[in-house]
Amino acid sequence: MLLIFFVTSIYGFLAVNHPLGEGILVVEGWIPAKTLAESVHVFNSGAYQYLVVVGGPIVGTGAESGHARTYADLAASRLEQLGFDTNKLIKINVPPLSSERTLTGAAHVKRWLERSGTKVCCVDILTAGVHARKSWILSRYALGGSYRVGIIAGPQASFDPKYWPVSRKGTWIVVRNLAGYVYYKFWILFNRKASPRDWRATDQGESLSILENDIPPGE
Repeated sequence: MLLIFFVTSIYGFLAVNHPLGEGILVVEGWIPAKTLAESVHVFNSGAYQYLVVVGGPIVGTGAESGHARTYADLAASRLEQLGFDTNKLIKINVPPLSSERTLTGAAHVKRWLERSGTKVCCVDILTAGVHARKSWILSRYALGGSYRVGIIAGPQASFDPKYWPVSRKGTWIVVRNLAGYVYYKFWILFNRKASPRDWRATDQGESLSILENDIPPGE
């Protein structure tokens, strides 16, 4: 019975949805194109000031001209192709990392908010499917008590959520994200005394692109 309960409920637990619908919409740049396209609908149906895409280097792109070098670049390019208003689009590139990418990305978002002087009450995070639960707790930790943080689990493009237990890829993604959530839940518990500001972006390797708008540089 416990196994059946786990199988039928774990996807919904990880792919949590708790949007606030205002402030800024932060999109993790690595998400699939289908999920990214959903962010346009989410933005247009809410009361957001800006859509912020965040991401680090794409492995294997090198210095090839004409190719996006970071996931933030790639996501921004795709959003422009979808006709998204570039005056409301912010791109934040983060340095290459082997771990803590989600946490560091959220820290870069906080730094941009502080440096740009953008006044918002809320930050909604949009990611892909079962990554949502982990993104939510890490973003709340990194952003601290200055902002209310919501979460949106976009479409899971690589497998059918209803049949994840019979999909090799689905099983791998669900189990990996469950393990990641549990790990960081305990990590945050034992690191509560550390200020979230310890995870703010450093000046080294930072990069911010502001697409055709007048917001002061913040990264």
